[in-house]
Amino acid sequence: MVVFEDLHWIDDETQALLNLLADSIGTAKLLLLVNYRPEYSHGWGSKTYYTQLRIDPLGTESAEEMLQSLLGDGAGLGPLKRFIIERTEGNPFFMEQTVEMLLDDGALVRHGSIKLVKPLAELKIPPTVQAILASRIDRLPPAEKDLLQTLAVIGRTFGVTLVREVSGRSDEDLTRLLSNLQLAEFIYEQPAVSDIEYTFKHALTQEVAYKAILVARRKTLHERAARSIEIVFADRLDDKLSLLANHYSQSGNAAKAVLYLDLASQTRHARISLQ
Repeated sequence: MVVFEDLHWIDDETQALLNLLADSIGTAKLLLLVNYRPEYSHGWGSKTYYTQLRIDPLGTESAEEMLQSLLGDGAGLGPLKRFIIERTEGNPFFMEQTVEMLLDDGALVRHGSIKLVKPLAELKIPPTVQAILASRIDRLPPAEKDLLQTLAVIGRTFGVTLVREVSGRSDEDLTRLLSNLQLAEFIYEQPAVSDIEYTFKHALTQEVAYKAILVARRKTLHERAARSIEIVFADRLDDKLSLLANHYSQSGNAAKAVLYLDLASQTRHARISLQ
């Protein structure tokens, strides 16, 4: 089974590879699984071995069940639930982030059970989940916002050792900030073999945090991330060559980007020769 996620962000070279795979796997013992947003299109729909599974927004009953799990069944929450379902059109992540935003704003308070303490007419919900995420990120304390943006540059998944090197923060400070970001459900801790590892809860969270970084600072963070990878993974850089090339490319360090692209190419060629 080969899995490609988020094809709406695909580059031309990967698209060419997928087209080749789609044309050649009709009789192969291989399952190619992809996901993408509605704006992405491809030419595989007419193939007899292609099946599309559309993931639609939640129906009213399912949306109400989800809000029941998020908000409980406190008195007076019925109108709020209907309001959220109407505004989010049943998009689960949008619904979840709307609840988180209302908690951040103080419109919802949690004292054993959750209660709405502002009139429904005063609630201002942004029109898209990206706008909600941007609003929630902007309201973070400066240190937490700075760290979240740093994490967005490092990647979707990141180990604490690398984050410590890139951010330059103490263990105590870093543990506290990561815990706060996890409590706010921007990131999750996940099992790892050695290092403590985290991942963004959703690709959109990383995307929105990344796009909010000024270009000059983004380049600086990519450069810092690349240098930190060279330090942390000094004894196993062969597995990080493409990642290093990408970071240095994004930082504007063309010489280092070309160096690691060349090393990555040589490494791939050597592995193919051994097969």
